Amino acid sequence: MDVRRIEQDDQAPMLLDGRIDIGYVRLPIDETGLRVAPLYTEPRVAVLPAGHPLAGKDQLTEADLAGEPLIWHGDPNTQPTRRPHPASGYRVRGVDETLEHVVGGRGISFLPRSATVFYSHPDVAYVPVLDLAPDQVCLAMAASNASPLAEDFFAAVLSTAEITAECGNYEMWQLGGEAAAREDALVE
Repeated sequence: MDVRRIEQDDQAPMLLDGRIDIGYVRLPIDETGLRVAPLYTEPRVAVLPAGHPLAGKDQLTEADLAGEPLIWHGDPNTQPTRRPHPASGYRVRGVDETLEHVVGGRGISFLPRSATVFYSHPDVAYVPVLDLAPDQVCLAMAASNASPLAEDFFAAVLSTAEITAECGNYEMWQLGGEAAAREDALVE
């Protein structure tokens, strides 16, 4: 098995043309020709420049962010908000580009909570937004994929979906981060 990191807008085309057999994807994705099964949801956070007036808050609501220009990876109709934000004019392909534009003061964004663990940045503040739609993580493969190995993998992942859902469990991330910090302290 080979594991590859790919950008969200490459997922469906790569599944459909056979460059990858199976993908962990985040909705929205064009599901035409794909078999998509939900695995878990995870809360979203606002991604703000560290100097933003709301950056120090413990939590926000969508109304707190009304009117802020949004840096988004896709169609504005896929924003996780009830009221659309004005587009910042910058369409991004991934988290790294999102952070660059937020740090540059070009707008705000929304990411899944797990991004706060994997993408730390001194000039970015992550603040939970209580009333945003959660981020949906799914498993996907081409509906036409007849590989027994891919089918077995798909079935195995679905059979362990409840355990996989723990990946979105914030307490797990906190414990993981604290455990890593303790281990680093022991090494020093």
